[in-house]
Amino acid sequence: MGRDGILGLALGAVFLLTAFFTLQRVAVAIGDATNTSYGTDTFTPMNGSIDATAGYIYEYNLSTTEKSYRWVGLWGNVSGSVQLQDGTNTFYSWAVSTVTAGSILYALTDATGIDPTDFGLFNSTYLSQTDTAYGYLDSVSDSVTNTYTGASSFDSPSRQTNIDVNSTSVGSWTNYVIRADGTDYEIGSTNEVVWAVSINPAQSAFDGGLADYELLIPENEEAGDGEGTATSYYLWIELN
Repeated sequence: MGRDGILGLALGAVFLLTAFFTLQRVAVAIGDATNTSYGTDTFTPMNGSIDATAGYIYEYNLSTTEKSYRWVGLWGNVSGSVQLQDGTNTFYSWAVSTVTAGSILYALTDATGIDPTDFGLFNSTYLSQTDTAYGYLDSVSDSVTNTYTGASSFDSPSRQTNIDVNSTSVGSWTNYVIRADGTDYEIGSTNEVVWAVSINPAQSAFDGGLADYELLIPENEEAGDGEGTATSYYLWIELN
């Protein structure tokens, strides 16, 4: 992995990061979280009205915009440092005011950490299993299967070989879905799925400002299934 490290973080809009000299899974998440909601939670089912008279046939074409209750948008800027230390005491530190392109941000529901060298490939079979793990039908419009429809080759600073995974484009950023452990044949829980984005500094964000990343991750708020229960995501950054 060289000087690259992986650090657990708490969910938020802007993260201050520190990279350590380690190949071990990281078990501690740190940082501040900022919850910013865009749009409204109010659903108005009526798209229009029509005065109907018996004996007539009406053509009425409808178009609607409905708020998704299966996804979370994560975005922000990244800065930090690279440190030489024994785990407690710092011998030397390199400031990283602008994280370079090719650094990777990871999101996972497993708090025990990740090891990118263990990652496994992804395909349509795993997409369907991921929908099941999150409680979605893979046939719904905004399922994982119908969202991460692209095919990409994933690499990171710590990996020696590329792997084929599913992906989607979010603004200027490519988002990836990956198996956390390449030796697992099936995905039995959300902990076995990694959501990742390659850092692309100072690009135009969804709101017209500048950001280093945008990441689309699932969170089930379906009625009668996941609503009202927050999902904890743990974040790691791997510096390039």
